[in-house]
Amino acid sequence: MIHINANRKDGKIVYLSVKGHANYDAEGKDIVCSAISAISVGGINALTNPKDFNLKVEKGDVEISLKAKASEHDYEVLETILTQLKTVAETSSKYVEVIEKGN
Repeated sequence: MIHINANRKDGKIVYLSVKGHANYDAEGKDIVCSAISAISVGGINALTNPKDFNLKVEKGDVEISLKAKASEHDYEVLETILTQLKTVAETSSKYVEVIEKGN
């Protein structure tokens, strides 16, 4: 299962992690993992100032944590990433879970 965790502070996402594998199908054929990876990496590529974040991408796992205050654009990118991940989770709840914490 893919576990997605998002933490908010003052309504803004300050931490987002994507870990695990869906096991929907064999490696290389898993469309759920492909969707999650495309959303995560595509979102990271849309950040205008990635230096404001600690970014970790390895073996299919992604971790994004805020180092300093980010631009409004980058906060919106994080919201977009999370919204898209939740959309996949809604249609693939057997393979993806999303947990949000904070305010």
